[in-house]
Amino acid sequence: PQTMGNMTGLVSVALLLNGPNFGGELPSSLFQLNYLNTIHIQDNLGKNWSLPTNVQVGDDTQLERLVLRNIFAGAIPSWIAKLKQLQTLDLSMNNFQGAIPEAIGDLSSVKYLNLMGNNFTGAIPSSLGKLPAIEVLNLGNNALQGELPAPIGNLRTLQLLDVGSNELTSTIPSSFANLESLKYLVLESNRFNGTVDVLESMKNLTILLTRSNSFSGALPDGFFSGTSDNVVVDIGDNEFTGELPSSFANMS
Repeated sequence: PQTMGNMTGLVSVALLLNGPNFGGELPSSLFQLNYLNTIHIQDNLGKNWSLPTNVQVGDDTQLERLVLRNIFAGAIPSWIAKLKQLQTLDLSMNNFQGAIPEAIGDLSSVKYLNLMGNNFTGAIPSSLGKLPAIEVLNLGNNALQGELPAPIGNLRTLQLLDVGSNELTSTIPSSFANLESLKYLVLESNRFNGTVDVLESMKNLTILLTRSNSFSGALPDGFFSGTSDNVVVDIGDNEFTGELPSSFANMS
């Protein structure tokens, strides 16, 4: 109910495991509470969940965690980009659709951005390359098309990138050589092509999943030579040629 906006001292909201008649549009007043830190809505049985279209987000909003995993539908409203303190945005496993808004690149504090398992279409916004604190970026299991944006290579803090199971094409941008913190890279089940030479620069990479693409050429000689951690690699169903790099013999 909209009256939740009258609870001015509210710090956290968790709505979990409720019945089939529990749902509806979240009240816009909920996102205007100055002290609210966390909203977590998950595993409720109601199916008519949605976000309000318009919210006047104030400068004093302190919301840091927004986790909605409950068959939410519709588009991501543009006002979410005004939640400047947001560090976790998890909208995974819903029925969100349409394009991912360019404005999402304005979430300057976000560290964890998970949009996997929806029905997003269109291109990956290049504005995601402006997220200065991002550590986890998961866009897997959607219907995204086009290229991997080169500005994503600017994300020096990024540790996990998952764009698997989309309809993406093109090569891996050369800018990805700058992803020095990246540990987990999931590109599987797309239409990528070209070589994977740029990945040789990722010295912290420990998980690489590229199955079911059209990558070609030889694997780089120094692949995974910079890590002492356990490594997981799945490069099947591509068009690679040549021999396995000698560095593979040192992997555990």
